Amino acid sequence: MSSLAVTECGSPAAPAVVFLHGFMGSARDWSPVVAVLARTHRCIMVDLPGHGATGAPADESLWRPDACAGAIADILAACGGGAVVGYSLGGRIALQTAIDHPGTVARAVIVSASPGIPDEAGRTARRGDDEHLACELETRGLEPFLDRWYRLPLFASLREHPSFLAVLERRRENDPRLLARSLRAMGTGAQRSLWDDLPGLRAPLLLLAGERDAKFTALALDAVALCPRGEAVVLRGRGHALVEEDPHAVAGETAAFLDDSPKR
Repeated sequence: MSSLAVTECGSPAAPAVVFLHGFMGSARDWSPVVAVLARTHRCIMVDLPGHGATGAPADESLWRPDACAGAIADILAACGGGAVVGYSLGGRIALQTAIDHPGTVARAVIVSASPGIPDEAGRTARRGDDEHLACELETRGLEPFLDRWYRLPLFASLREHPSFLAVLERRRENDPRLLARSLRAMGTGAQRSLWDDLPGLRAPLLLLAGERDAKFTALALDAVALCPRGEAVVLRGRGHALVEEDPHAVAGETAAFLDDSPKR
């Protein structure tokens, strides 16, 4: 049994879908999306290590991206297989789950995430950046970090969104020490690059990105070009935080993709 905390809704007999949140998030972030998907799917929302009800998992290996992906695959395997949906940090873990466990993951939806940093020099530099952020969390605490984090251009459209203050309140529930550990252990620099694995990925893959998030839109298009069964959808007028900015669009695109709707 995995020490990852999970929340479920929907019929246990329905097709299973695992949802993975982003950095500083929790299973609750998916509630508006799951409200739609649970009508037809068994929705399993996971709190990743360092977050939500999982906190510091009893199984120390779960801090490694590959082991965490293995635990996600085990959750799906117990349901007879299914799909995985992930945003940002959760998107990278979802993609690794689909790549490392092809017999378990039937489909994958990756939201505002990339296959990682392709070169070792880039990953080394990113680890240095994440170490700096982790130290800031440990020494200055959560509030200054949140102020700095959400001033990044990546979140400009989220700052303008009516849900932003509610998002901030949820983020204030985090333990800064656990967030620091997440940055060090599960950041983009710590996870292996998945770019070379994309041509061998046989499961259908949907990448969602926001039009105002130019970096991740470009990454999604580059990734899809390498995938035999990949497609990308760019949501107009949206930025990086798609799950908060437009959960209904995320739910609609995900539902159509999982159901293989003929309208797509």
